[in-house]
Amino acid sequence: MNTAAVVISLIVVAIVAATIVLVLRERRDRVTAERLDGVDPGAGLRAHADAERQAAGAHEHAAGMSWSAGSKNSA
Repeated sequence: MNTAAVVISLIVVAIVAATIVLVLRERRDRVTAERLDGVDPGAGLRAHADAERQAAGAHEHAAGMSWSAGSKNSA
């Protein structure tokens, strides 16, 4: 019973730590975006969009077309 409580506690601590890291990263991105908007209007928005794209990760089919369908005539 004691070991189960320790494992559950560690899992909860890990979830809380991950949440804090994500919130702080998002806040940092917003501050950077606001700072860049002060220098170059629109640049902060671009920086924020870039940060969101990086967070989402690279997608294999980013253009919406698969490699196999890219060379075929769909008409």
